[in-house]
Amino acid sequence: MIRAFSPPPDILFFPNFNVPFLLRGKIVSTVNDLTPISRYSDYSRLQQAGFRFLVRRALRVSERTVCISESGRRLVMDAFGVPEDRLPIIHPWVAEAFLGGEDAARRRSVPVEGDYLLFVGNRYGYKNLGGLLAAFRLLLPEFPGLKAVVVGVRKGTRGDAERLMAVPSLGGRVVEIPRATDDELKALYARAKVFVFPSFMEGFGLPPLEALAFGVPVVCSDIPVIREVCGDAVRYADPSDPASIAGQVRCALIETERNGVYREKGVERVRRYDREDSIRRYLDLFRECLEAGRKSSPRRDGA
Repeated sequence: MIRAFSPPPDILFFPNFNVPFLLRGKIVSTVNDLTPISRYSDYSRLQQAGFRFLVRRALRVSERTVCISESGRRLVMDAFGVPEDRLPIIHPWVAEAFLGGEDAARRRSVPVEGDYLLFVGNRYGYKNLGGLLAAFRLLLPEFPGLKAVVVGVRKGTRGDAERLMAVPSLGGRVVEIPRATDDELKALYARAKVFVFPSFMEGFGLPPLEALAFGVPVVCSDIPVIREVCGDAVRYADPSDPASIAGQVRCALIETERNGVYREKGVERVRRYDREDSIRRYLDLFRECLEAGRKSSPRRDGA
């Protein structure tokens, strides 16, 4: 299909590392994260080898490969030996659907009654839903009416999260919503007491920013990429320690005045991830690649 373009495109952009074979021309690809080859991976050895091969190939044939965070770029540099100047950083942006409309979202009904913690994300092992639910159990004696809402489909094999959901003390307290529309998700964000993002690893992490856009207190994993993305607008917890997660969620539930400070910081943080700014950076990158006049033959250095 791509080869059928006439005249051929000046530049080819792929928002992932899935660059077609035998493709000629100036290519810009993307590596969003290296979770599949990390210690948190659910992939088999064969799948990891395939992932590594495809990423290495994309890095080799591309004029530039976009990384979506500084933390992600460092991981790519360490894993594949690619020089920094081949790896520009262009952040994702918070979708306009999640900007504004907080009052309308609050008025929309949600499929859960009462106060709840919110988790959003496909349930891979590295998302650490099990850690959140373990923390949730620790909070229940003090907050007996609290619920946990889990938005996202389960990926991979059953893990700690599924085992914890079967614990009798959590019966009826965990509400699973495999898929939600944007309007439903906005309402869930807007009415949540606390948003919790306990991942062991991320390429970027948009859900905390979406929650911040609705003024919701956020508790995140204390990992480099989330520090980079969210700065001082969220509370941080050790993702490997349910007691740490529970302690920070408790603070978010009771520290009303402090939450106001975080809310103001959150508004400023969300503004950093602007759609028009990211698009401008992509256009600048494409122009740079075209103006450089580099040969379109596959690269053999650095990857």
